[in-house]
Amino acid sequence: MVNPTTKDIRSLTTEFDWGAFLSVFVFGIPHFLRGLHVHGGIIIALNLFSLTPLLMPLDEQGMMVSLLAYLGLFVGVAVAFGVKGSEQYAKALLARGYLFQNPEGELAQAARSKWSIAA
Repeated sequence: MVNPTTKDIRSLTTEFDWGAFLSVFVFGIPHFLRGLHVHGGIIIALNLFSLTPLLMPLDEQGMMVSLLAYLGLFVGVAVAFGVKGSEQYAKALLARGYLFQNPEGELAQAARSKWSIAA
């Protein structure tokens, strides 16, 4: 994708977005850098919410169960962000004025159809 005024080029893939997947485990920093502040905020909230078992009077087994539940929640959110990450980033770039570099190209058409973006 390219910004027509600044000529800034951003490359995207229609495959699994590993950056979005891994950002869940690094406090959402890549989402903030991409301009996806809501997604980054969700990750920050999830990280803060995961601290609640430390404030509860739980025994060792209860702590283990709660930490495993949070790990499952983190992995689930990470997979969801990995699957939808490129789509959300592309839509955010389009909203900021970016355009497909080659709008009639095969890759742009595949991305539009996969992400349900109008031509």
